[in-house]
Amino acid sequence: MSKKLFLFDIDGTLYDNDNAVVPPSTVEAIKKLAKYHHVGIATGRAEFMLYSIEELLELFNDFVLINGQYIKADGEIIYSEPIDKSKLAKICKQMDELDIIYGFQGSHKEAISKLNERAISSFNKVGLELPQEDKFFYLDNDVFQAWTFCSEEDAKILAKDNPYFQFIRWLDVGYDILPKSANKWLGIKRLIKHLNIKEEDVIVFGDGDNDVEMLEHAGLGIAMGNATTKVKSVADYITTSVDQDGIYNALKHFKYI
Repeated sequence: MSKKLFLFDIDGTLYDNDNAVVPPSTVEAIKKLAKYHHVGIATGRAEFMLYSIEELLELFNDFVLINGQYIKADGEIIYSEPIDKSKLAKICKQMDELDIIYGFQGSHKEAISKLNERAISSFNKVGLELPQEDKFFYLDNDVFQAWTFCSEEDAKILAKDNPYFQFIRWLDVGYDILPKSANKWLGIKRLIKHLNIKEEDVIVFGDGDNDVEMLEHAGLGIAMGNATTKVKSVADYITTSVDQDGIYNALKHFKYI
């Protein structure tokens, strides 16, 4: 069997957010897989936010981070594309006018416009540490992704008025805000070009709407049982949920472990 590149989303895929744990079967499966194949991460998180899967990190060499905006291969940064500050300034002004909480993701830290009860609850729900308050973070730092806690209606208004950006639903707590030119699959294409790996040798696992493109275009796209309807609709295979040994079961099914 030829070596494949396996890339895993984190939240809802490797990491069971509801139970705040990486399932033991997932740890076992990744350890077995890493003996024979390349394994890596494709996530909306930045590198400093990978503490939820700390027990697995030593097994991964390749990282498609911040939804493809920041990529590392064998410890080397091979791509990074910060967002235009003038575009950020415009959308932040509008979110302030709508009284919407928003935040910024840099490569090594993040910030939020204002911490309130909803923000604290949302961060706790997904097992993330609270960011610092700094609504002008983007002025002095490169920002690779913004995010917001807002209603679907407000997200539609913001998207209409800011055509440079796309709004991607993240779990049920908010939206990632990215340039329309960014997604995980485009990041993966940059990674595999660097690694000299063919698209058909890429196998991906995901559950959220930011995983759609990579499941659609990879050699094999596997959706978790807890994935959104949109993700399941483009998947080649649907496994069981993250809390029902989804990764282990899929890798067993395809005889990769």
